[in-house]
Amino acid sequence: MSVIIPVYNIERHLRQCLDSVTGQTLTELEIICVDDGSTDGSPEILVDYAQRDGRFQIITQPNTGPGVARNTGMDRATGEYLIFLDSDDWFEPDFLERMVAKAKETGADVTICRTVEFDTDTGAELPSEWMLKERYLPKETFAPEEMAEHIFQFTYGWPWDKLYRAEMVRQAGLFYPPLPNSEDLVFVFQSLTAASRISILPNVLVHHRANRMNSVSNSRHRDPEVPYEALALLRQTLEERGIYRQYEPAFLNWAMEFLVWNVANMGDRKAQRQYFYKLKRTWLPAMRFDSHPRSYYENGFTYRKYLLAQYAPWPVFASILRGYKWWKGSTERGNDR
Repeated sequence: MSVIIPVYNIERHLRQCLDSVTGQTLTELEIICVDDGSTDGSPEILVDYAQRDGRFQIITQPNTGPGVARNTGMDRATGEYLIFLDSDDWFEPDFLERMVAKAKETGADVTICRTVEFDTDTGAELPSEWMLKERYLPKETFAPEEMAEHIFQFTYGWPWDKLYRAEMVRQAGLFYPPLPNSEDLVFVFQSLTAASRISILPNVLVHHRANRMNSVSNSRHRDPEVPYEALALLRQTLEERGIYRQYEPAFLNWAMEFLVWNVANMGDRKAQRQYFYKLKRTWLPAMRFDSHPRSYYENGFTYRKYLLAQYAPWPVFASILRGYKWWKGSTERGNDR
């Protein structure tokens, strides 16, 4: 069993992560930590753990991003199963034992567990049911073809809640593209469509840190075009494998939401306006959403957001977006009382 952990400037949370890995009830592990050019105390922490635990392998490389770091770890891995963990999360003690047992029991190429988010500042758990949408699941173990219409919707494009059979990953030629963000969705969704069988473990086993300002997910504004590049790359790989048409409804329903969400959540208003026009004039037309009727898109709210982004002028889009965020914020504040 190979545990691959990319590490970059995470000294504040790294020990909690590594303690929860070394404390696993499944003890036959190789723990491959790839230091991706950290400039804080993370390398010293890794050396400390490696000196005390022979299961650790520490690899150091220049900063090239989490995807390349995961590829580096994957090249070194020798286990029957692979898992890619984030260095600021922590895990239930029987996480890996239960995941491997489920994979062996079902013969799954990909095994997925439930997760929960917790707030970095308060430590409070956050509502997390949205992270695995059970309503789409045909059963606990299934082939991807059995849910072709929702393969991109039932889970998210992150790897830390997913256990992979290493031979499947190698045979499918899967790797993370060298993108500064959104690289994981390319790998994850390719893996789901390449798997012969996917299995769900309906237990919360991963505690995922939210609201950490230096996380990759909070730095999308630095490379605002990358999410679209990742989306286009995923579509290209599906087309090259000859399976895009099979998964096109799921892809387009998900891609519509993903593209609008990325622009709507840009923190810099000037950049948001710039990429609103990029979304309208380039990205949305390139995906050819308008080549299908309204009935093709199952979520009416998402489709209305698409129409707003595609056809409304910037002042209207910005005004409605501000109103929606105000309403959402007031609703959440009301629920906290």
